Order: sequence, then structure tokens, then C-alpha cells
Amino acid sequence: MFLRFVAAAVRFRRRRLLLAFSALSVAATLATALFSVYSDIERKMRVEFRGYGANMIVAPMGEARTLPLSAVARAEALGVTAAPFLYTVGSLRGEPVVVAGVDFRRAAPLIGYWHAPAPGTGECLAGTAAAEHFHLTPGAKAELDSGPCVVRAILSTGGSEDAQIVVPFTGNAASVIQVRADGERLAEIRAALAKVLPEGDVRLLHAVAETEANVVLKVRSSLYLLTALILAITTLCVSSNFSALVIERSREIGVLKAIGAAERKIAALFLSESLLLGAGSALAGYAAGLVVAWWIGRRIFPDSASAVGVDFGVFLPVAGVTLAVAAGATLAAAARIWSIKPAVILRGE
Repeated sequence: MFLRFVAAAVRFRRRRLLLAFSALSVAATLATALFSVYSDIERKMRVEFRGYGANMIVAPMGEARTLPLSAVARAEALGVTAAPFLYTVGSLRGEPVVVAGVDFRRAAPLIGYWHAPAPGTGECLAGTAAAEHFHLTPGAKAELDSGPCVVRAILSTGGSEDAQIVVPFTGNAASVIQVRADGERLAEIRAALAKVLPEGDVRLLHAVAETEANVVLKVRSSLYLLTALILAITTLCVSSNFSALVIERSREIGVLKAIGAAERKIAALFLSESLLLGAGSALAGYAAGLVVAWWIGRRIFPDSASAVGVDFGVFLPVAGVTLAVAAGATLAAAARIWSIKPAVILRGE
């Protein structure tokens, strides 16, 4: 009998309940999109930050000028990206110039912002300032005292590389080792590097590391606050809708109380209706939310090969939140049931 009451209420008050269904569906859609994007955007942002260079460097300790190449392998064993860089002062046309040796295979994840092709054997990259000073263009030959090279491209980073001639790494030592570690494990990795590389001075590049941490933290907080705001607005909307529904059904509630129905039973009737709506809304909103999450991911990271932002595992939390909103809004509205007097309703007042 109880289920028949619920089914009949849904059937005969479709318009009013459709409004509640729509509000809950919108909440479920936005919750799915925000939860789904949140679960993936932090990982994706950390991947994107890798393209902005190292967040730690290992420099020679004390009076030493170089580090052994074995230090690179020891750093990589900790699960970080590490690449050796060797800096020397060479001569070009009788003038001094900084020549940077870069292991492009290892450094590729660290120098993505260079937007320059890796030079091959006998080739080099000329920084914009160096190219302007020595009148170098792509295809020109740079007669370095260490050996000539053909300029493959002009390098522009806005950093010290603009004044350098960059060549493929050769040698058995490095002036510095650039390291990229996961932002959440920086302190742990730094301590581990200091332990396995006693000959090196491990330094944190605060500008990169702190910027990454701050951006990720702010995005996480913004998503949390936005989700809470949306759910609060939805709760108010659904609560208002069910309050109006209770007023409309005052006569029905009065009759039920007159024939002996307890207030808690009547409230359970309304709660069952809202939970039924919440379950349907969660399913509809989940499907729509995945599409919205996929679209958001594509807009933020258009070059990503994966469907950024889509997380099929958020259904349970979304369903839980939707049902909680539906239940909370209904219980707030159901408080009116206790104030309805059967005698007043039966008299038609």
C-alpha cells in the first residue's frame, strides 16, 4: 500500500515533481562534472607543469665544478626526471660565448617550453641574443673553437639560453643536473637526493615549485567551493518546491492523519517520493555530467590524447550527494506536516 501511495503521488503530481527532478538533475550533472574534472585535473596540471622545466637542481658541492654522470642514474632511480647540463665558455669569431651541452633525450620533458627541435650530430641551437650578435641564421655554420656546427634553429626562451649556443651533450661530467619531481613529493625527493648524491648540493627552485603548489591548491579549493555553492542552491530550490507540495497536499495529509496515519509515516511517504526522484535524477545527471566533464576537459587541454576530466568512478559519490540533497530538502519541508490539524482540514478551512 505504501508503494502504491508513492507511485500515485508521482503520477498525479508530475508537473510539480518534474521541477524537483529538473533541479536535482542539474545538481547531479554539475556534481558529476566537477567531481570528474577534479579527480583528473590535478594529475593533468602536474603533467602540464612538467613542460615548464625543472623544480630542483643538483649543483657541485663546495669547490667542485662538475658532477659525475653516474649521479644522473642515481637520481633517476628515485623515479624523477633528471638530465645533465654542461656549461663551458667557448670562442666564436674570437669572442667568448657560453656553450651549453644538453642531453636532449633525457631533458626532453624538462625543456618542452623551448619549442625547438633537438640538434643532431654536428648541429646546434643558437639563442636569439647570440644569433643576433654573431649574425647567425638557421643553416649557417657556427665556427666554435671546440668544433664547427650548423645552426638548426634559433632558440628563444626568455632565459639565459637566449645568450648561449646549445649543442648535444658530450663528456663524462655535468655542470648541473636538472631534476623534475612530483610536486606533492618535493620534500621527500629532495631529502632522498641529498642522501644518494652526497657530492651534490640539492636546491629547490622555489619559483617553479611554489607556483605549481599554489595553482593546484587554488584550483582544488575553487572546485570544492563551487560544488558546495551549487548544492546549497539546489537544496533551497528543492526544499521550496517540496514546501509548496506539502501545502498543496494539506487536505490529503489531513485525511491521512484523521484515519490514524502517524506524522512520521506521512513524512516517510514524502521522503520516499523525493528519494525516488533523487535516484532518477542521479542517473540522468551522471550521464549528462560525463559529457559536460569531457567538454570541459577538451576546452582546458585541447591537445591531450585522453578524455581529460571523464571519471566513471564518481557515480556513487554523485548518487550519494543527490540523494542527500533530496532527503535534506524534503525533511526541511516535511516539518509542516506536524502543524496540519485534521479537524481544520476536514471542515474545509
